[in-house]
Amino acid sequence: MTYSQGRRGWDMLIANHDESQGKFIEIEPLPAKGRGRPSSRYRLSSKLVKTLQMSPPVSEHHTTEIAKLAETTRLSAENKPEDLVRDGRQRRSKLTLPNRWLLMVLLAHADMPGVITRLGISKIRQLTGMSRSRIDRQLKKLGNLGVIAQHQPGRYSSQASIRKTSLYLLDLAHPLLESFTKNLLKIECLTRSKGARQTELVGGIFDAVMTFAVCNVQTSVLLDGNDAIVDLEDPRLIRKSTRYRPTPSRYEIIERALSNAYVLLPNERSWKVGLEEIFTNYDTDDADWLLTSIHIDACLLLSSSWGDLKNGQLGPKLPSQVIIANTAQRLGLEPKNTKAKCVCHDAKASTYENPQDLHDIDNRSTDVKATYHPLAVLSYALSYHLAKQLQMALSSIQLFEAPAITYMLIPVFSNNSCIQQRPVYELRGYGVSEADATVKREFRIDPVDEDLHSYWRTYHHRCLSAISNKLDDSKSDSPEPAGQ
Repeated sequence: MTYSQGRRGWDMLIANHDESQGKFIEIEPLPAKGRGRPSSRYRLSSKLVKTLQMSPPVSEHHTTEIAKLAETTRLSAENKPEDLVRDGRQRRSKLTLPNRWLLMVLLAHADMPGVITRLGISKIRQLTGMSRSRIDRQLKKLGNLGVIAQHQPGRYSSQASIRKTSLYLLDLAHPLLESFTKNLLKIECLTRSKGARQTELVGGIFDAVMTFAVCNVQTSVLLDGNDAIVDLEDPRLIRKSTRYRPTPSRYEIIERALSNAYVLLPNERSWKVGLEEIFTNYDTDDADWLLTSIHIDACLLLSSSWGDLKNGQLGPKLPSQVIIANTAQRLGLEPKNTKAKCVCHDAKASTYENPQDLHDIDNRSTDVKATYHPLAVLSYALSYHLAKQLQMALSSIQLFEAPAITYMLIPVFSNNSCIQQRPVYELRGYGVSEADATVKREFRIDPVDEDLHSYWRTYHHRCLSAISNKLDDSKSDSPEPAGQ
């Protein structure tokens, strides 16, 4: 904390409060020994200690890690210098006191897999007393050390009731945390594709959705005679058609992108209910945040409902109520009825439940479309589809199916900073076993030979403009109301 923040907090703790509350800290002067200011002993009041003992912990999952981070002789009477990280090189490779303090706050708000989805920067400032710039520096260091495996900054969306907060994925198996009391079983699976013009499922499932939506708009606009919406920097496509109908080559490009997008998407039609909303309300800046949100839910399904996924007991029409409710809340979307609001309220509390027990929490059948916002239905359907495909991929390389494994998808970027590359994704699985074991495999869900990532970003804004112009034209052509 800054001095002024610490001073204000200390003055509040030692102030005289009303009789019902009493003091928070009792100060006992000690006998003077020699010259100088006499010493004092500070003790938490018995009433405050009793209140703290009766208060439930913020997190029941990561108390071991938090207690480990809180172990320091910095505040003890001995003040051993070897426990203080003073050397510049050591400071860059180890956790300093501000690092520990921020990490403790993150752990206190993390669910079992180490995912934080409801902790914005303003809340972190309130809890830690740090400035925004200092928090940014601490987060950067934790990311460089690998303790924060991924940090996806928050996004603001005009159609959502709340701002989407930052997403943090913590590496609970990191040596600096020392959280596993038993031997660690670690699975590392990398998804790979052969070239930049290929799109694979894990990193491209959201690209496939947006490409599908863009292609639908392009087809509709082309049928209306506007072929400028498909122009590429390709000489074959720059020439303008002199006929009312566009040239066949334009249709072929759209059809190719559409068919490749369909390969990566679920066969069920349930995900299409939110297609229009996500196309019109989200843009390229939101893409990474939404993809990370899909990854979180997919991994939570693998971690908590492996058997239900495998046996077909869960699906887009019969979702995990806890997960889809958390998805809606993360997106800032209010449910459509009071029953769903109750589920969302229960889900908020159950976020901190053991993922192995999530499948036991109220998975009753419900009309998903009538209960949840279309965007929440779409996001859950994509997460479910990704979880199923990952499950089949893991089974195909004969990895065991242990319900005690916690899964997490982490982006891995190239070490060559001169090359702008999209990341591959590492599927990490953590558990405990009788002996040390690390399984490293590389698997690939067959990609499509199309750069869907670039395709929809090239045409998205142009398609939105075409839709807007079409709506304006339809309004101007409509007959005036009677009496005007």
